[in-house]
Amino acid sequence: MDQQDRIMDGDLQTLGLQSILKMLALSGKTGKLFVSSGPETLSISLRKGQIVGLHEDGVPQPDILGMLCLINKLDPPRAEMIRELSKGDMHVALAMLVERGWMNANEMQQRLEFAVTQSISHALRWVNGRFAFHRQLVPMESKLRPLDVDSVLLEALRQADEWEKIASEGVTQFTRTTVARWQPEVSNDVRSLGLNQESIEVLCLSNGELSLQAVALVLMAPEARIARVMAHLFELGLIEVVDTVLETELQQDLSNIIIKCQYTLVQHRNTTNVEQHLLGLVTTLSECINGLLIHHGTYAKSLRGRGHVPSIEIVRYLEGCFAQHLRTLAKQQFSILDTATFHYGQLDCTDILTLNKVVKGEQLEEFYWEAVQGLAAFLRVIFTELLRDEVGNSHTGRQLTVAWRIFLSEIDHDIQQYQFYRAQRKTQRRGYENIQPSALGIVPNWSAAPDNNGGFWSPDETRRRSI
Repeated sequence: MDQQDRIMDGDLQTLGLQSILKMLALSGKTGKLFVSSGPETLSISLRKGQIVGLHEDGVPQPDILGMLCLINKLDPPRAEMIRELSKGDMHVALAMLVERGWMNANEMQQRLEFAVTQSISHALRWVNGRFAFHRQLVPMESKLRPLDVDSVLLEALRQADEWEKIASEGVTQFTRTTVARWQPEVSNDVRSLGLNQESIEVLCLSNGELSLQAVALVLMAPEARIARVMAHLFELGLIEVVDTVLETELQQDLSNIIIKCQYTLVQHRNTTNVEQHLLGLVTTLSECINGLLIHHGTYAKSLRGRGHVPSIEIVRYLEGCFAQHLRTLAKQQFSILDTATFHYGQLDCTDILTLNKVVKGEQLEEFYWEAVQGLAAFLRVIFTELLRDEVGNSHTGRQLTVAWRIFLSEIDHDIQQYQFYRAQRKTQRRGYENIQPSALGIVPNWSAAPDNNGGFWSPDETRRRSI
């Protein structure tokens, strides 16, 4: 922008946002006001002293369509159609809803007005920062009807005052960027808790993806009031606050474990010897189990935020969580797991991995086969418990579950391959067919399980489904 178009600038400590907007309104200015504080920047478009548009830089546009679905004001098929046509633009999406009769024009105007007021209310609390006003053309295609500055400021100041009140009440854990999600133990039926409609809607929107700011926007309620509702839900044990930075690290760490285990699995597929193939599966499964145990020792909910936790405490925690599951599997189904033990928070499978020193032939193969089945079952138990504890029923949890199922499908492919080999061998021994079972790594280039299309998966196809 040309410097000659800038007709006013300064420091927010000298002239606050409220005074700036009143001055521009009284003089009937047309142009764009930029206000910044730290990394945050707000741009307000004015025409003849009235607000006709607003944009917050660095703040992603909330998925208004998805949020309307969560509170049963829009059905998913319609939301998906509008989402594709609007390309993520909230103003366009709301206009399309009005055009199709799925929202009335008054509600659209109320939502656009609330978004403006919400952003200005937040900026009114900025103490340090800069402002600049530039004369320039304002886009005519705005869906927002011009707003009176005094009316907007009156409501924005009221919302800002509410933040001051809840701060005095000690509700400081929740900010406009707070993301909350349902606790894993929460029942689907919460009507017995005596929650009012607003609290139920906030609970529905606490899905681990939406910020407090977005929740306030869709409900058209002051952010401070939403913070108070969230605090109440938190006290009831219905929601938890998401540490988004920690969760990103957690997701990356788990993804790395899955990728590493996929690589290990592929390396062991090159053998044509049955025992070596099964031993490779045992190795992959045990390494994956131990990778998950190390991960959980870092990200378990009860170990977070405590600074340095002594190693012995982490070991006791992990063994307390999973040792009983291992003993139960050994007692009920896979006795070979009795030879596996926990050692300093890791699963020690040395006795299984060195069985070839004391056992040979078909007996060794049977032991390996039982170990593969038992470790695969134990691996599923660990991941299920780990995910429930660390991320619960959230967007992150669903993403990780998809990646995990893809990896498990590769494990299942190798298991099915071996089962087919066993079936071939059994049939040959009974003399039903004059066939020779070929080496495991060579014969089946497909598994015994058909896919959804009625065909069979090849190893290459399985790899293409990887992360």
